Parts: sequence; structure tokens; C-alpha cells
Amino acid sequence: MKSTCFRLLIAAAILAVSAAGSQPFAQTNKLTNPGFEDSGGSYNGWFTFGSGPNISTPGTDNIFRTGAAASKIYGEFTGCPIPSFHVGGFGQAFASPVVGNVFTLGGYSYVSSADTIPGTNTCEYNRLIAKVVFFNATSGGSEISSNEIVIGDWDTPRDQWSQFSVSAVAPPGTLRVEALFLFLQPACDAGSVFVDDTWFYESTPVSPANILANPSFNTNLTGWSTMGNVYYEGRSFARRTPTGSAKLYSTFNPAYNSGVYQMFTGLAELIDGSIWKMGAWSLTTCMESPIYGTNDNYAVAKIVFFAGDGTTELGSNETVICDNTAPLGTWTYHELIGTAPPGTVYMGAYILFISPTSQGGAVWVDDISLARIGLTDAEPVPPAKGFVLHQNVPNPFNPTTRIDFEMAKSGVVGLGVYDVAGRLVATLFEGRLEAGAHHVMWNGMTADGVKAASGVYLYVLKTEAGQDTHRMVLLR
Repeated sequence: MKSTCFRLLIAAAILAVSAAGSQPFAQTNKLTNPGFEDSGGSYNGWFTFGSGPNISTPGTDNIFRTGAAASKIYGEFTGCPIPSFHVGGFGQAFASPVVGNVFTLGGYSYVSSADTIPGTNTCEYNRLIAKVVFFNATSGGSEISSNEIVIGDWDTPRDQWSQFSVSAVAPPGTLRVEALFLFLQPACDAGSVFVDDTWFYESTPVSPANILANPSFNTNLTGWSTMGNVYYEGRSFARRTPTGSAKLYSTFNPAYNSGVYQMFTGLAELIDGSIWKMGAWSLTTCMESPIYGTNDNYAVAKIVFFAGDGTTELGSNETVICDNTAPLGTWTYHELIGTAPPGTVYMGAYILFISPTSQGGAVWVDDISLARIGLTDAEPVPPAKGFVLHQNVPNPFNPTTRIDFEMAKSGVVGLGVYDVAGRLVATLFEGRLEAGAHHVMWNGMTADGVKAASGVYLYVLKTEAGQDTHRMVLLR
């Protein structure tokens, strides 16, 4: 398994992965001076603002991942000791992004125990974010949409480089995209974050099949039924793709949930044994009503199958799409699979906001999909391929994720986890399986029984008909 030949096969598989979760390593890095190495360490090619951006070299902090330089950024302390909010940072801008393409910003971040960031929660203390932002002008202009991820805060692992990535889809009207690193300083706290080996890639996504009406909440909630507190959201920070999203928050009564849903009956595809996949993007953010810390609110995506009366539940499946462990400010994708039991007449696709103790907090959802992917009593995948490997859910994840796949016929199967260099990390299954839908779980542990580090991993399904590869992200 660790042979050079197999590593080459893994590398080839990496290049073949596409869509919003595509491997960035197959693309051309758009960034100039991505490792801050120019002129012995500099921001050549980057624009900077504020006094926080600095460079780490052997003669200064001596912290860098490769080469002999890295970015270092910290708070500006303007107005201290009276706390006031400040933002400093650096970035690069690119004109004429292709509408509909996915732009992914990634790299490695580091927080040193010698200059740590204090705090007990992310939103109220210093933090560094990586952010992809789309604007409606080639210079200046207004933000249309964005996505971000916290890459350094009080909870970041110390004294180690952690990989990160964040993606966003270029919306209509985009004339400029920026890859930004912003140090947010809501208080006069110490601490700094180092960044190295960055990348910014553009890829063409594959749109999922979908039977939902208005899946991206364009201008309103038309097509969706609602319960509790659900509202159309049009602000740029709270939508994954324009022009809107749905905002859900508590009814402040544990007996009642908030939610959006669509019901289906009479579909030719909705037959006994049909397999359905639901996907959803979710967000909770420091910008407004975050769910984190001890907040026990959470949201789920759920597929429910009903009998002919439309109320008798025959079966269901659900997955948590947002809770107090979700990355703040980041749109994350989730999938679940449901199989229609005998007697199914109605099917419902739900997003539910659940508040066990009536706390505050909000979740935004966008770009939801629902489609049939196969049958349990027939070939669930095209005969030409013989199998389908699905994206793991949740992704990113910590500590456990689920991997679903279907086989057109019985056969010997191997499912393993590899690092991006093609080295085997863990074997999840080896043996013979019958035709139909299957799933395995990975708990983030290596074959040696230790916790795998944060980062990007590949999972590879090998069958007698061929093999397929997908990417997943483990966040510790």
C-alpha cells in the first residue's frame, strides 16, 4: 500500500477530484510571494494595512514552516488601555473572477506559547481570520459575499503548524475577489499569529442534482414552509451565495422548534427502497448571535418518509449541521442519506433549529439540495462505474465523520485514509460486501491508535470495478 506506484495513483486521484471540495493542489496558485520569502522576507505582492503585519525570520522570531520567512501579525493596541476594536491585515486582490467558480484560500498558521493569545471564547478576544471576499467593483466598491475561517485564537493548538482552508463561490456581479488575512482585536490583548505557505486556487464546481424549489433562498423563502422563527436574510456576511439565505433562531420554548421544510409526493423517483441524499450549508458567526461555548442550541438537516396520510412517520435520518463546536464565521457543508421504507408516499426535507434550554443564538442555511442517488433493490449506481463514493459528513469534522458509498454488486472492498503525500493513515474496512448502500465511521485515529493531526486527508475506496478518492478536513 505504501509503494511508490500506489502513491502515484493517489497523486493522480488528487488531480481528478473536482467541485467545491476539490483538491487545491491540482490548481495554479494565484498568490504572489505565498511564503513571504521575497527579498529575504517581505510582503512583496501583498497589500498591508495597520501596524500589525510583520515578518518572522531567523534574525527575529525564527518561526517559519518552510524557507526562512513567514508572516507575523498582531494587534495594534491603538487607544489602549481603553479597549477598542481594531483590524489590521494583509491580502491580495484579483480582477474579473469567473462567476460560479469556487475560490479557495489556504495555508498554515501557528500560535507560539511564547506569545500566546489569551481568552475564553473566540468572539470576544483576539483572533486571526482568513477570508475570501467578492466585490462589485475593480477597486473599492461594496462586498457582495464572503466566507472566512478563524486560523488563530485562544483555542488554537500551540507550537505547531495547522493547515486551514476556506472556500467561497463567485456570485453574479463580481468584479474583484480578495484573499485576506485579518487580525481582529476587540480588546487590548497580547498575542500574535504566524502564517506561511499560503495558496489561492480557482476551480469549477459541479452543481448537485436537486428537486428542491428555491434551494438558495433567492430574494425570499418562496417554496419553503416555515415554523417558529425563520426569516429571509440578505446581508452579505450571512449568505453563502446571493441573493439570500434563511436565518433560524430559537422560539425560546423547548417544546417548539424553528425550521424550514418542503414536502413531496407523487414523484416517480419516490418508491420503496429509493436512496436520497440531502446536502446543506450552514453558518454561525461572531457577527451576530453566535452559538459557541456553553450554548446548547443546534440545527439538524433531516429527511423524513411518511405513509399516505402524510403524518405517520415510517423512517427518517438526520445529521447535526451546526452546534457549539462549529467553526465560527465559516460556511460548512453537510450531507445525509435516507432510504424510503416500504409504504412511503410522502417525503419531507427539513432544516430544524433546536433549543433545549431556550438560549439565544442563530444559524443561517443556504444552498440546500435533495436528490435520489439510487435504489436498494436494484443497481444503486451506474453499471459502467459499479460504485459511488460520497463526500464524508460532517466535513470539516472533529472527532468523528461518516463515509457513505454504494455498490452495484457484491465484491471485495478496501477503504483507507491517506495523507496528501499518499501515506496510509488508517484502514477503515477490508473485506467483502454485498450490493447496496454502506457506510463506515472514522474517529480521527491513526492505525497506531493516536490522534491524527489537523489537516487535509484523502479517503480512497478500492473496488473490483476501480477506485475513487475524496478529500476531508480534520479540525482539532
